[in-house]
Amino acid sequence: MRVRTAWLAGLGVVVLLASVGCESAPRDATPLSQWIRQDPASWQVTEGGATHTSRTLASQPAPASPEAPTAPLDGADDYVREALKYNPGIRAAEHKVSRLLERVPQARSLDDPMLMVAPIGEMAQTAAGQVGTMTSLSQKLVLPGKLDARGQVAYQEAAMAVQELAAMRLAVTADTRRAYWAYYFAVRAIEVTNQSRALLSQFRQIAEAKYKAGTASQQDVLRASVELSNLDNELITLRQRQTTAVAMLNSLLDQPVTASLPEPKAVSLNSISLSLDQLLADAAEANPALQRLREKIEGDRQRLRLARLQRVPDLTLSLNYNFVDDAGLAKMTRNGDDQWWIGFSVNVPIWFEKLAAAEREARQGIFESASDLSNEQNRISFRVQDAWVKMDTQQRLVVLFRNVIIPQARQTVEVSDTGYRAGRIDFLTLVDNWRKLLNFQLLYEQSLSTLEQNFAELQQAVGRDLHRGPGPATPPPATQPDGTAPAPPRGELKPDTTEASTAPATSLTPALDAASDPNHDAPAPDGGPMER
Repeated sequence: MRVRTAWLAGLGVVVLLASVGCESAPRDATPLSQWIRQDPASWQVTEGGATHTSRTLASQPAPASPEAPTAPLDGADDYVREALKYNPGIRAAEHKVSRLLERVPQARSLDDPMLMVAPIGEMAQTAAGQVGTMTSLSQKLVLPGKLDARGQVAYQEAAMAVQELAAMRLAVTADTRRAYWAYYFAVRAIEVTNQSRALLSQFRQIAEAKYKAGTASQQDVLRASVELSNLDNELITLRQRQTTAVAMLNSLLDQPVTASLPEPKAVSLNSISLSLDQLLADAAEANPALQRLREKIEGDRQRLRLARLQRVPDLTLSLNYNFVDDAGLAKMTRNGDDQWWIGFSVNVPIWFEKLAAAEREARQGIFESASDLSNEQNRISFRVQDAWVKMDTQQRLVVLFRNVIIPQARQTVEVSDTGYRAGRIDFLTLVDNWRKLLNFQLLYEQSLSTLEQNFAELQQAVGRDLHRGPGPATPPPATQPDGTAPAPPRGELKPDTTEASTAPATSLTPALDAASDPNHDAPAPDGGPMER
């Protein structure tokens, strides 16, 4: 009777624990909208630096934390640092890694034991008495190799998520740099256009004075007015591009899209000297997309190992106990003693076609992943080579615009202005030369911005940060095309804080000086060609 009492007590504890484990939280069956309204503090996300709700896409800045940066954002590197810290996509990828790692101990654990209780029914009649309740407790045991293979499959999924996290960090870094340099170009283009507009306003004043003096036609004044209106139209477009770039940066920083950002300061060319062969070798080793596929191949190999182990039977051990009443068929032998016994069972893997199909599936998965790896290697190689060539091209264009085209265009505008004042050329020629100078200045700023965006694309394709390299830079000419002394080189990409250079004696006005200098009176280095 003591054994029966202990067994019933243990059974009651198991049933109690099962009932407690099945109890659900009150909100599990509640619709999400009601759950959010009932307990908003449990779902609001503030880890990224802002508090978000499902009722609106707007967000309010979270209170400043002790570790929040106090220095203003200054340069692409600062924006990248903040994006890596607060971007919610990166946080999601980190949580995915943590989530998949929790699958490893689950995969390596045995299945839950099975408890069977049969309290009702036509029970057996024995000489010791009638069976009242039948119980059984069983546990399935598998080979340690199967548990290890299941754990390795789960671990490889987590390893793939780690590489996805690395790829997400690279993508956020590249997107942030691209958005920053788009913002940089929009700000610089607006500044250049405004300065060029001031120069055109001076030309219109000259045309009006000549028209009043009877030495020029009204057409000159009207042409200048049309060009000024056209510039106003271009400024509207540039401000739209600036707003878009700011919104993109804010979204990457997990800030409200309307949050204000400091305007980027002018920078000069920082030459890049990188070897394409070395970049391709680095990409083959460091690119997380390739690393992810390698982890996937290893996971497929473990799935094949697990599929082969399925041919080995699993053992199930069981402990059986029957409660016997005092009433039995034989009056002389009935004593109410309970029955118990230990047994075992095995599954019989005889469906060989199913087992063979599982092995073939796993083997085809390896071939699929290997082909994906080769395809991704080709794609990454193209991305690296394409970004490298584009970067090389933009660097040469920046040097050409800065050292040759813009100084020559500036001299042309000065000569045209002098000729128009003297009546030797018409106003249309002056405006045409002025327009070419403005376009060249915008192309310079665009090439500088595109160069940095291509460099960001190259870093993403390679899979790591790149040093620009100490390659030889193209030596500056003895004199610039406009007759001024060459600007001293600068070795790093930093905000332009140098003092204005001396304008040539033939400069027309301060507005022309500012409009014709691509760095706005900032000395800039010569860019060297990239190694081939």
